[in-house]
Amino acid sequence: MMWAAISVGVAEDKDILAVRRFGLPMALDCLVSVAVQAAGFWQPPYCLSFPPTLMYLHNAPSNTSLSDDYDDDEPPKSIFAASTPVIAQWSSKLPMAASSAKNGTDSPVSRVPAEILIYIFKHVTVTRDLFHCILVSRTWCECAVELLWHRPLFPKYGTMVKMGTALGSIRQTFTYSHFIRRLNLLNLAPSVKDDVLTKFIRCDRLERLTLVNCRGVSAELLEYLFLRFQYLIAIDLTNCNQTTNNALIGLARTAKRLQGINLSGCSGVTDSGILVLAEHCPLLRRVKLSNVTGITDTSIITLAKNCPLLLEIDLNHCPLITDFSVRSLWRHCNHMREIRLAHCPELTDSAFPAPLRLEHRALPDFETLSSLPDRDPGKLLPPLILDRSFENIRMLDLTACSKITDDAIEGIVSHAPKIRNLVLSKCRLLTDRALEVISKLGRALHYLHLGHASKITDRSIRILARSCTRLRYIDFASELT
Repeated sequence: MMWAAISVGVAEDKDILAVRRFGLPMALDCLVSVAVQAAGFWQPPYCLSFPPTLMYLHNAPSNTSLSDDYDDDEPPKSIFAASTPVIAQWSSKLPMAASSAKNGTDSPVSRVPAEILIYIFKHVTVTRDLFHCILVSRTWCECAVELLWHRPLFPKYGTMVKMGTALGSIRQTFTYSHFIRRLNLLNLAPSVKDDVLTKFIRCDRLERLTLVNCRGVSAELLEYLFLRFQYLIAIDLTNCNQTTNNALIGLARTAKRLQGINLSGCSGVTDSGILVLAEHCPLLRRVKLSNVTGITDTSIITLAKNCPLLLEIDLNHCPLITDFSVRSLWRHCNHMREIRLAHCPELTDSAFPAPLRLEHRALPDFETLSSLPDRDPGKLLPPLILDRSFENIRMLDLTACSKITDDAIEGIVSHAPKIRNLVLSKCRLLTDRALEVISKLGRALHYLHLGHASKITDRSIRILARSCTRLRYIDFASELT
């Protein structure tokens, strides 16, 4: 009997369920006992009891979530609380013999359902241990091999080249390219070129792709790649300034399940690409457009209307964004958690909800006026009256939005009472009244940046200190005079 060490752990937690230096049958029985009980199945009679020192029960966020967007305020959920597990489907070009041993005995291991085995193997965080598991038997191999290839790691460029060659091999026990669901090339970004990345086109079930700083990849290849990845859920193209509107349009029309996209620094992207993205990807939750200087209100308004599930949006350093598009976000996106509007110099108080003290009244829809470039938006827009609060907003960045005043802060705090991180650096028009309003956030506020707000005095800071007792960081730095 083969002896091995099996370590089972869960990302996000430090608790480890370890069964070491035991024969595989006993180790597996111990693990099956935990998995069966947690998954809600009846405990079978062959599950052995074991000393409590071998088991540490724990809870962890679900590792089956496609968007990884569980709320920080909610209690963590067990990984076994997901929907009914699905048996993995394997395809092989080589004949596979029966997995159970023909020795006349029916061991407990041979009766373990494939669903339970897969649940167990999901917790094996050490790649070497998972590799050992696939060598135990054909059944274990069939249940664990996809997890081994799920998210390949490339410690060096040569490893990526070898894997690309393996994916193109004719004689494969499994179709390994179908197992790869996450591909992160951040560590190899300077070396990634078309010749190697082309070999990963076969990974047509890819769900998450990270190409941060991969400037050596041509725009033509990106267009071709995106047409193959229909199952993409998240993609990060930060600083891939060769990304074009054509590539983005192809991605939007192919990956209709897309939930997250990061286009920060993609200077070639404009409204035409974002408009198609908003039209074809209504499930978008996280959109990062920092330093995409060509986008205007038109595309952001369309995003807000077509993607009501938006949780995060980053419009830092987008100088053409005005009050119209930000108002549209407040109107249509009720689940927002993070809003980043740093260095959007055209924003005024009209972009944000009006304080609750204003009288409620019916207002016309002025969003259509965004197409009139010869008018001053700030003079056309009435106060933004909203009849709901935004309990989920945790982060708001208004760095260098120099036109906002105390009224904007009062409206924001009255509608978003659970903000944790508030960045108002270089908002020079803010006074003590703004800080007194911020003090109403109380224990919810953890991070406050008010650097270069020269009108703040000691009086309001004392009020803040008494009210916001959970502050971890505060900044009132200003220029030396």
